[in-house]
Amino acid sequence: MVNHIRADGGSYHVVDYNSTTGAVIRQRTSQGYADWSTWSRGEAWGIYGFANMYKHTRKFDYLQTARKMAKYWITNTPSDGIIPWDFNAPLDPPRPADSSAATIAANGLLLLADQELSILNITGAAYYTSEVIKMLNVNTKLAWRPSWQSLLANGTVNNPVHNNLTGIVYGDYFFIKAGNELVSRGLAHC
Repeated sequence: MVNHIRADGGSYHVVDYNSTTGAVIRQRTSQGYADWSTWSRGEAWGIYGFANMYKHTRKFDYLQTARKMAKYWITNTPSDGIIPWDFNAPLDPPRPADSSAATIAANGLLLLADQELSILNITGAAYYTSEVIKMLNVNTKLAWRPSWQSLLANGTVNNPVHNNLTGIVYGDYFFIKAGNELVSRGLAHC
């Protein structure tokens, strides 16, 4: 929480530590646009991970961190709802989408909604669930490719090495997981 998450709720992809002292050597990216930018899949993993840590420990700092990262995600989602590979990458040339980041974040936001319900924050739970439904609708319209060897296109494995606009197995996994979760909540149907 201290070294990976920025004050605005964005996140560093990689933090290098001194193996002896534990001091931070460098905060950087490997798959994002720049060391100072927020790689969307890393942000999605953060939302999911911190919500999950709160679920298992009930330590409020984890819930606050998940909320902070979710706020960054929602605030920085472009108006068209398509999740970019990196939230801070330039728009010209067009930045690729990352459907896998969208599906991971959808699951993280659903997990966060569950944690809000656990503390009787009904409004917060409804807000995150609504954001999931909007995000999945937009990204399904963009990326649904059942004719491919994956369910979704427009995944970005690693844009710096030009591995984008592809299917990604974990994007498909989290897409199915989010869909099943919405079905179990009565918010979607097959």
